[in-house]
Amino acid sequence: MSMRSVLVRATVLMLALLLALPMALRGQEMSADFLKARQQFLAGDARLASQTVLMASVYVRQQVGRSKDETVGMKLLDAEGQLEKLSASLKAGGVSSVHTLDLTLTSIDRLLAQHHLQMVSIVVAKPRENDVPAAARDLDRAAFHFERSITLNGGRIAPEQATALADARAVSKEMSDTRAVPKTAAGVVAALERHVLGNAIVTAAMHE
Repeated sequence: MSMRSVLVRATVLMLALLLALPMALRGQEMSADFLKARQQFLAGDARLASQTVLMASVYVRQQVGRSKDETVGMKLLDAEGQLEKLSASLKAGGVSSVHTLDLTLTSIDRLLAQHHLQMVSIVVAKPRENDVPAAARDLDRAAFHFERSITLNGGRIAPEQATALADARAVSKEMSDTRAVPKTAAGVVAALERHVLGNAIVTAAMHE
């Protein structure tokens, strides 16, 4: 499936899912609030957790529409499907362990971090002033999703991970304040990406 087909499919599916959401939820800002879903499940309210996960699937689908990478775009589309299935399972009472939630949500958080870093990398490689604010937000979101992928189920951030997160957030703020890409941005993005991917691979956009 081509990236164009992915985007068309994502748009159609997002409209259908928005119509399927309860009326009270349609006007809310979409987000992937995995911590809230986890807390709701642990509190014994699987139906509320189901709605929160469903909203998260819409957020992921929005990111499919933004993705510039076919491989990651397809993974995001698959992640959106995983969240829909998880939501349905929660609603039907089919999830018996929080471990089931954790496996899905943390892996999707890591994927979202990778996606947001790719979006930043494009702007870092070819900076344009109008694109910088969005790239700053993407860098902040990448740090957020990576950190949550570790801490959601009680994990601790290692010192080197904490450094990469702090550096990313500092560069994000600088980009937001100045509407410019600092010279340190490429290295900071690459450092965080190494942690996100768990190895030394960086996106091709960083080397274009």
